[in-house]
Amino acid sequence: MGEGRFTIPARIYLTAEERAKLEQLLEASDQTLDELLTGLLSAYLAAQPAPPPPLAPPDERSSELRRLRGELRRLRPKLHDPYNPPPAWLVQLAGELEAEIRRLGGE
Repeated sequence: MGEGRFTIPARIYLTAEERAKLEQLLEASDQTLDELLTGLLSAYLAAQPAPPPPLAPPDERSSELRRLRGELRRLRPKLHDPYNPPPAWLVQLAGELEAEIRRLGGE
């Protein structure tokens, strides 16, 4: 294979009709099966969006969840004080903390 490329062994399951059609197409296009599949897969992968970044390792994620939950616990009494309504920025901060906790899989 070319520079930086590697092979992936795979099985392809086709009916007899599909196999005959594939063989005819390969012969007509003067390509090998390897070249055809490499081109198809490369085009498919190029059209896909980038995958999301991996989640933090479980230890980091659980410590971050603990920290966020603690911060939210500290804010909740201020959010529900009937004599002192919370400012808008505090309500927004609590909402962001709750969203981040959900994103990390804590609820």
